[in-house]
Amino acid sequence: MDEATRARLTTTGPDYWRAATLGTPLWLALVVAGFFAIAPLVDTLAPDGTANFVVEFTTVATEVVITMLLAVPLFVRGSAAWRGLALGMVTASFIGLVFASLHLAMNANAPFGVSV
Repeated sequence: MDEATRARLTTTGPDYWRAATLGTPLWLALVVAGFFAIAPLVDTLAPDGTANFVVEFTTVATEVVITMLLAVPLFVRGSAAWRGLALGMVTASFIGLVFASLHLAMNANAPFGVSV
């Protein structure tokens, strides 16, 4: 990587942080909306007897993969605003993954414990 490319990819500014700050809640809203679109597809592909929380976790993991496939080209696009948006998208997808992981962990042994 040459110096000009390295300088362009490491430069941040107000556009970068504005896009990251606004991109996180907006993408999180899309992750939640996308959950309701992707979950029925995952549910039909899942084998019979698969618990709902496994379908939920698989759906959110699928959304993380889709987000990564969209965020990487945005990050290398060049402008600070696109890199900030990519940062916001990745942050939102990992927040969704953390909440799905916590839900999976709390409900994995639901018949033997207290389900929250």
